[in-house]
Amino acid sequence: MQRAVAAFAAPCLLGLILAAASPIAAPSAVADPSRAPAPASASGPAAATSAAPTPVVDGLDVSDHQKRIDWARVAAAGKQFAFIRASAGTLTADRAYGTNVAAARGAGLVVGSYHFANPNRSQDDAQREARWFLAHATILSGDLRPVLDLERANGLDPVELISWARTWLETVTEATGVRPLIYASPVFWLRATANTDWFAQNGYPLWIAHWTPDGGPAVPGGNWHDAGWAVWQHTSHGAVPGIPGRVDLDRVAGSSLPASILVP
Repeated sequence: MQRAVAAFAAPCLLGLILAAASPIAAPSAVADPSRAPAPASASGPAAATSAAPTPVVDGLDVSDHQKRIDWARVAAAGKQFAFIRASAGTLTADRAYGTNVAAARGAGLVVGSYHFANPNRSQDDAQREARWFLAHATILSGDLRPVLDLERANGLDPVELISWARTWLETVTEATGVRPLIYASPVFWLRATANTDWFAQNGYPLWIAHWTPDGGPAVPGGNWHDAGWAVWQHTSHGAVPGIPGRVDLDRVAGSSLPASILVP
């Protein structure tokens, strides 16, 4: 993502994130049967055992900041997916996007495209940014879902930013048939959207940016309305063979990428 973003959350703010109730009214969401609690064991609590490591799928996200990438080496290092910047605002098309997408696909990685938002109050700005992204991104069946990268409010208050994001997301959803992921840090979400869970309730998965050595990130919006995170960007200072300099690293829980973050 943009190198200026600071995704670390101060401990006191993380406490507010986890404790705060969303002030934004939202329609009820349909319950997800896959999140139903597992039935209790008839024999009572299980005996303590050594927990097996939780499987994860490792990936990364890049833009033209990373310069020339050797995607064969990235794949050989165990990275299985990559989010690649396609656009920013309504003026920037990532110069390395086409090359990165083709080479990452060729190396066997699952790819996704993201848009760095630069919102403002001008009329139809969100729609123009969405159309700019759609004009520059290549989104195919089997790809990761497209992403709205929210790191700047640019003076918009929470109500304005929520409306802006809804318009962008709905425009891209109408064009692609899938609900995009939302990328944000916990602190940004708390400050810029008043910790709303509206997007969580309405089926937009969360790509959380929380650079921490802890076992998991802080998740805003009431633990994303109890859905949790879909993708976790856990560091901005990763080292990967085939990429000069540092790079953002991401992970998805499980042994494979779930259908919920893929384009059908």
